[in-house]
Amino acid sequence: MAAILEQLKALNEARGEDIERWFAIKRAQAVPFLYTSVDLRHSGLRLVPVDTNLYPAGFNNLSPRARMRASRFFVRFLTDRFPNAKRVLIVPENHTRNLGYLENLAVLQDILTESGMEVRIGSLIAEAGKPIELQSVSGRKLLEQPMKRDGNALQLGDGFTPDIVVMNNDMTAGVPPLLEGVSQPVLPPVSMGWWRRRKSVHFSAYRTLVEEFGAAFNLDPWLLCAEFHACGRVDFKESTGLDCVAKGIEKVLSCVREKYKRYGITEDPYVFIKADSGTYGMGIMTVRSPEEILELNKKNRNKMQVIKEGARVSEVIIQEGIPTADIVAGKPAEPMVYMIDGVPIGGMFRVNGERDAFGNLNASGMEFTGMCDEVEQDVCGEWKSVQDCHFRSYGIVAAIAALAAAREDYSQSLSLKACS
Repeated sequence: MAAILEQLKALNEARGEDIERWFAIKRAQAVPFLYTSVDLRHSGLRLVPVDTNLYPAGFNNLSPRARMRASRFFVRFLTDRFPNAKRVLIVPENHTRNLGYLENLAVLQDILTESGMEVRIGSLIAEAGKPIELQSVSGRKLLEQPMKRDGNALQLGDGFTPDIVVMNNDMTAGVPPLLEGVSQPVLPPVSMGWWRRRKSVHFSAYRTLVEEFGAAFNLDPWLLCAEFHACGRVDFKESTGLDCVAKGIEKVLSCVREKYKRYGITEDPYVFIKADSGTYGMGIMTVRSPEEILELNKKNRNKMQVIKEGARVSEVIIQEGIPTADIVAGKPAEPMVYMIDGVPIGGMFRVNGERDAFGNLNASGMEFTGMCDEVEQDVCGEWKSVQDCHFRSYGIVAAIAALAAAREDYSQSLSLKACS
């Protein structure tokens, strides 16, 4: 069987217009969020999303061309939905000491400013009347200003009243009281923060969509989708609920072994155990058998117990591990695609020389490197096509994940779809 990137490239060349129409129909049914980033894993045979973030950082790692494209699509999004908006307030994470994050914030402010907006940055931790002056890793100066409420309107201390609030804070620990019930549009909405979102709900919605895509374009959806199982009511510190996790591990491994046999794959499958909410690479471990979770030592149970902002892990998702075939400078890597209004605008590779092809690359030792996006500038300043560039193939899968995020439904209990 042809490698998945070649299959997607051939599909795009043969039926590109049909693919665009399919996405247009789906986006009309459920409007994508303002921005999204998707972490992918590519094994050669398969290309699957493993995490979808609605409040992405890392804009500083995008190429200049991708940043220009992001500004253009921000204009489209805001013109279509908020044509009278002129002032934007960014609400960031509280990472005042994370210089890389601050560089992301500076670039995001630039991108929005280039789209024609007056852009300010607020702060959830600044004291009233005392802006926080910060400096990014490149020396960029940033001013985070204290926020306040005037009735239901969110304002800065100097009276700046935004037309739109752009969240760049994933709210793992909950919705800040200052942001509850504000009158301005908040994008993406606070209801989609990690305090409420569940990866299992997302991947269930994704599986439904990827099955529809596979049926429309004669492609086995398993090639674009990792198996998973959700397990709630887990307490790693007290070792309760681990039997449920062990059963989930065996269920996923059994499904994967069946698929491996069908496709002639001889390697042993493995899974990631992840907190069902949250990001930043916390609350993740790799296992190859149910016994490993039952024999977990105290140190590793403690690592799994708490994620960002001290939020406790009580639910996990058992997700099939996809070994990466991507190598950058001799180090294992994984693609990351960024989208505005559900449309891929650029990407990068996460690279980690301290991990192997099977591990979690979103960990200590990671770095980022550029990704081609079909064209590049030569020494004469002209744009030319890049051979063997897979951005469009990455973008197809990432865009389906962005659609799935818009379809996540928390109004009722979902019947989570696992093995197909």
